[in-house]
Amino acid sequence: MASQQAAHLPRPKRVAIIGAGVVGLSCGLHLQHLGYDVEIFDPREPGTGASYGNAGIIAVSEVLPLGRLATLRLLPSMLLDSTGPLVIRWRYLPHIAPWLLRLVASCRPAEVERIAAALAALLSQAVAAWRELLHGSPAQARLVSSGWLRAYDSERSLKRALPDIERQRRLGVKLQVLDARALREFEPALAPVFAGATFCPDVCHLDSPFRTMQALATMLAAGGGVFRKCAVQRLDMEQGRPAIVDGDGNRVIYDRVVIAAGAWSRQLVRSLGTDVRLDTERGYHLMLPTPPRTLKHPVSIANPGYSLVQMEDGLRLTSGVEFAGLDAPADFRRVRRMVTHAARSVPGLEPNSMSEWLGFRPSMPHSLPVIGPVPNHPNVLLAFGHGHLGVTLGPLTGRLIAALAEGRPTSIDITPFLPGLSGDNPRRRVGTRTDSYNREEIC
Repeated sequence: MASQQAAHLPRPKRVAIIGAGVVGLSCGLHLQHLGYDVEIFDPREPGTGASYGNAGIIAVSEVLPLGRLATLRLLPSMLLDSTGPLVIRWRYLPHIAPWLLRLVASCRPAEVERIAAALAALLSQAVAAWRELLHGSPAQARLVSSGWLRAYDSERSLKRALPDIERQRRLGVKLQVLDARALREFEPALAPVFAGATFCPDVCHLDSPFRTMQALATMLAAGGGVFRKCAVQRLDMEQGRPAIVDGDGNRVIYDRVVIAAGAWSRQLVRSLGTDVRLDTERGYHLMLPTPPRTLKHPVSIANPGYSLVQMEDGLRLTSGVEFAGLDAPADFRRVRRMVTHAARSVPGLEPNSMSEWLGFRPSMPHSLPVIGPVPNHPNVLLAFGHGHLGVTLGPLTGRLIAALAEGRPTSIDITPFLPGLSGDNPRRRVGTRTDSYNREEIC
């Protein structure tokens, strides 16, 4: 399909990638393997953004979009509970309102089915893409095949989850339902306070997301990749070729540019006279000391809503979805509140955190990432908007971007993710903006 392909370059020489997170690094490695000279722009060190602080779970079971009727039922409580697991700050509500309206529109049953099928197609290849990317590298052992537990505090909450479990199964997700006794035998580090759980055996996790990102960056550098620690102000076009303008006004032309700047991608797309409905989910984590009896699997607690993953340097507790933009101060009250619950869930867990972190997830209202060339600018490729699935889908996104850059068939139909076809309506023209791509506050 012609609209899925970037402009053909017989002998591409230089590609610039904006963003040094898992998506940008993965795109760089795949393009480098095809002979491209790769330069990566980011004002901070590789892997120190959202790729640093996530739960590290390769979440192949998450085929259901955020936009569902269950989410709509939560919206009133989101607005009223400032310490709940889902929060919208009142001051940000006017800004996020168009995004929320698109989220509501995506809750139509037929739309949910379409989105879920597209996510299932992506996620079915995610683990294989990670293994391919890490094969033969020192970081290969960091991809741990352990599965993923989601524990429920009551029979009622487990029963409420059964319709979604069946939908996941119909989309190819392997899920086992464990009763309380089976859960205690399966994960003895958990206290006997849960009525049951689901277990997805195909899920893997990274024992240190940051060190994995460092390994990817080292691989890129060893292959001749160049890291430019600077901000990108905007993109220009010159005779069909993209030019990067940095914060000092320097302008360099490339054969291709990949925008993989996460939550900061929207303003770069706008500099090309196009827009996407990208916004920011703020996520938090705490690092806790490793308990006397360690968890054998990543565990998500359905209520009140947090995850526990044993990392190389401690137990990571991740929690919370907050809509407040990129500039609002951090609010750790919600994630700190989860520690008390976690201490009851894992006997011997020391509740004093060793560190706290806030990061920014790039999220589209329909839960589908944007992957493909910019309309009218085929040498600019987009790779962002993965929401909670950035680490999960980073390597696969890199593989898809490389195929598009070469004009080769992709391993899946990427029509649902193409700009202009995925529901984000980027063909709406906007005034060209010159505001800087400034990531000084990224964590």
